Amino acid sequence: MESWPLNVMTSRRNAWLADYGRLGDHHVTFDICTNVGTFIVDKDRLGVSSQSNFNTIRGTCCVFKGKWQYELMLGSKGVMQVGWVTSNCKFSQEKGVGDTQDSYAYDGNRVRKWNVSTYKYGEPWLAGDVIGCCLDLDEGTVHFYRNGRSLGVAFDRVRAGPGLVYFPAVSLAFGENLVANFGATPLRHPVEGHRPLEKLDPREAERAWTLVRWVKRLLPVYEEVQKYLTDGLDVFRQGTKAQALLLAAPVLRRLGPLLASSHVTEVSVLPFLFQVLDENPDGGGISVLLELFWALLEVSAPSAKCHSAARSEAGRRKPGRLCRQPLEVQRCLQNVAVALLSGFRFSPCTPDLHHQKRHLSLFLSVAHPTEEAYKKSLYAASKQKLKSVALELESLQLRILEQLTTDDDAPQGQTSRDTFLAKFEDFIKENSPGSRTVTLDLCPPSVALNFFHRLVALLRQCLPVLHAASGKLLQAHSLYIPGDVFLSDIGVRGEVSRVGDFPELPYDIASNQQSNRTDEGHKASVELSSGTPNAFDKDRASTKVFRLLDGIVRLYYLCSHAHFLKMNAVREGMRDYLRAVQEVRRNSALGEPDVVEALAKAEEVFSDTLSQQARQVAWLSAVVFSKEKQADVYWLLRVVLLTLEEASHSGAAFAFVPDYYVESCIKLLTSLSFYFPPTCNLSDIPATFPFSLLHRAIITQCFTAHLFRVFLASLSERMLSGNIGLCMQASSRNDTAFTCSSMAMIQALLQPYKNRPWAQTNWILMRLWKGCGFAFRFTIAPHLVQRMSSKPVESALPSHPAPCPSVFFQNHIGRWLEDHPDRAAAFLGSVLTQLNWAFSQFISMLQEIQNAHFRPERVFVDTRQLKICATCFDLSLGLLRVVEMVVNVAPSLVTHPGRPHSDLLLARICQLVSQVLNRVTSRCGCFDLVVGMDVAGLEAVDHFPIVAAVTGILVALLLRGSVDRLCIMTHLVNNRECFFCKALIEKLDSQRPLPPH
Repeated sequence: MESWPLNVMTSRRNAWLADYGRLGDHHVTFDICTNVGTFIVDKDRLGVSSQSNFNTIRGTCCVFKGKWQYELMLGSKGVMQVGWVTSNCKFSQEKGVGDTQDSYAYDGNRVRKWNVSTYKYGEPWLAGDVIGCCLDLDEGTVHFYRNGRSLGVAFDRVRAGPGLVYFPAVSLAFGENLVANFGATPLRHPVEGHRPLEKLDPREAERAWTLVRWVKRLLPVYEEVQKYLTDGLDVFRQGTKAQALLLAAPVLRRLGPLLASSHVTEVSVLPFLFQVLDENPDGGGISVLLELFWALLEVSAPSAKCHSAARSEAGRRKPGRLCRQPLEVQRCLQNVAVALLSGFRFSPCTPDLHHQKRHLSLFLSVAHPTEEAYKKSLYAASKQKLKSVALELESLQLRILEQLTTDDDAPQGQTSRDTFLAKFEDFIKENSPGSRTVTLDLCPPSVALNFFHRLVALLRQCLPVLHAASGKLLQAHSLYIPGDVFLSDIGVRGEVSRVGDFPELPYDIASNQQSNRTDEGHKASVELSSGTPNAFDKDRASTKVFRLLDGIVRLYYLCSHAHFLKMNAVREGMRDYLRAVQEVRRNSALGEPDVVEALAKAEEVFSDTLSQQARQVAWLSAVVFSKEKQADVYWLLRVVLLTLEEASHSGAAFAFVPDYYVESCIKLLTSLSFYFPPTCNLSDIPATFPFSLLHRAIITQCFTAHLFRVFLASLSERMLSGNIGLCMQASSRNDTAFTCSSMAMIQALLQPYKNRPWAQTNWILMRLWKGCGFAFRFTIAPHLVQRMSSKPVESALPSHPAPCPSVFFQNHIGRWLEDHPDRAAAFLGSVLTQLNWAFSQFISMLQEIQNAHFRPERVFVDTRQLKICATCFDLSLGLLRVVEMVVNVAPSLVTHPGRPHSDLLLARICQLVSQVLNRVTSRCGCFDLVVGMDVAGLEAVDHFPIVAAVTGILVALLLRGSVDRLCIMTHLVNNRECFFCKALIEKLDSQRPLPPH
């Protein structure tokens, strides 16, 4: 008989010695056949949750000699007794581990140890702790560990001998849960000299670690193949994708069977995955590794038993019914996912959550993406492909423009650039609103926008440019149009409106400048004839660049911005459809079957529309609202801002700046702030914050009437409207900057409301106060929140702005009113005059509606009349709130006797307050009637907003006035025929307690 080789016999003897002292299956779980009570057991039979009073369950393995250990990961922190029991222990729902002889337990909830009797031991445990249970049958001791820290010897007289074998066991109160680790995965806190209960082959982990290191060396080869198209020498230099897969196939074929072991996965594969993730935090390496796994691991692996069964029962089995094991990839990823989730749940908790973040990042990289994420990735890939195709077309368009604007093809005559600029200016004139040229087809805004972006790219290629008058070399980051250029053809063209349109003086200045330029031109011609043409050529080249830049600004103002507005409307429409789909789904969950069917059809229609709009939005994101297009808009905004700043410092040249520079400035910032999507964040552009502040400073200085900067009334109105958006974006960060310009804006806002458009000015002042007034901290008025009615008729003023008060501007307003008493009195008097007019117009229209209501015949009220009525009500509210702000920030205007016209102003305020309350609080008046009718278009008309505004004025006068002025105000109010005030005073008097007899 042939004997075994010595090395084989030695290895078998070592394996037998390593397993000596243990009985049971190689894979240890909880024994569901011996439990007492009701448990919910996980699929792997390692996690248990108690569902009755006091339940006990033990493991499928026992030990009789040696040193052994297992771990419990606590899912809760309640009453649990964990430890070791013998096969002779009998349990019930009153007795568990440690309550019988030869059973030993530790309870961290009650901080005690149990062996029939109980003693204080250990420390309290918490959910997430890892409890180590160690048994030393050689010494007869039991130890417990909490998160790797020894709690000391719990028991030191553990019996051992024939007939005594110890099982791992736990007893749980109702609702408690834990997960056991008998060694199938590496112990988190192994104790030296103790063996896990699971029987493992360490050679498998060593082989797996060697194989994954080989896989790691193959990853760079596979990644490089992914980056290039293989043709020619590339095949010999780096190999094809198929060759890389052939290199990886033998390695993964040997690694696949080892991945079925959770121990091997956690010991070898998991550290390898962490290394790959640390080297590629974006998850690219993990994606490549998973692609290799799915390509090369077995799709399904027949087991050995199935092979023998297939041979013996080949005739009886149907094709395709061969017994197969689960996917190797699936088993591996399941083991990885369980290990990562367990590590996330039971890792030690540090202040920075380092271990939790690390496990979560890897889990998200390994986890299979959801269908929604897959669709998003396809959508993003499609947008990127669309963008790349559009870039090719844009580069072709730019090359065409480069050929059309060549400046060196006719040295002695008109160059191609001269011809292009002349045609470009004619094109702009034809597309101007006041053009006399009859054109059958104007340039579409989409074409104009693309033309704008190509011209910006072309202009950047012409830089730097030398300004001959100042000697400055203007780069792309410092480009502007000098002030003297506006005194040439750009500023004196007849069809262009200028910022400072006033009669005689500017034209005299312009004529002088033209004569100067003629002299300079004559001098340049002399230099050219004398053989020094460089300065003259450079001056001509810079003039052409400035003309092109001026045309780009005008093109954006006339055509390009309109396309931004139109495309933004497409996105807003998509948001409306999304809200409609969400509303339909909410209603479907609560509706009847027939209603649900109708809602399903409506949802299908909405979904089809959303699919079409999604394609449009994809085009917009890739072509119109991309980061590159945002950079072009921002660059032009910077150029326009610097141009306005330089012109404002150059004296009379500012008067010749065309009005479209100021309006383009407002439109450019509006596009950057509101039209571009969140993916194109304005803060990502370098130096955005200083230029947004500079924009506000220049605009406020430009429209300030005190400085006489802008003489065009229509432009001043549009600039005021543009500042509404700036006021809505006011914040503590930019309120404190540019104090001088802010004071200039405040001075312009507080001019008397006479002979000028004042509605927008008043709205800005109200906007600065909203959030600080009495009952004025809402976005939508409370009476409109629950009202179910038709859509309100649009007002001429913006509606429903969110509260965003500016204490900075309020303080400056109060300071200016206090420092300029005469101007402040004139301003407040004009506000009261306009309030009297607006409220009188509002009441007269309500009376007309009341008269129409009482007529016997049926009368229809014109929608235009309703709109005017609602506008008058909004104006009255705004004026009342401005009066409230003035009384709060500068109360001395009406409460200090030494102030000019303070008595008159106080009397007028009390008169208007009484008039408003008389009309609004009358039970049989027109106001109460119209409010009760709930007329479509007059939804905003209600008692609450106007009574709250009046109350705010009265409260401010009562709290901030002196005692003498308070008596005067009370006397003035009581002398008015005000039912509301008298009723309120009588009500307060009736509730006053009677004096004791």
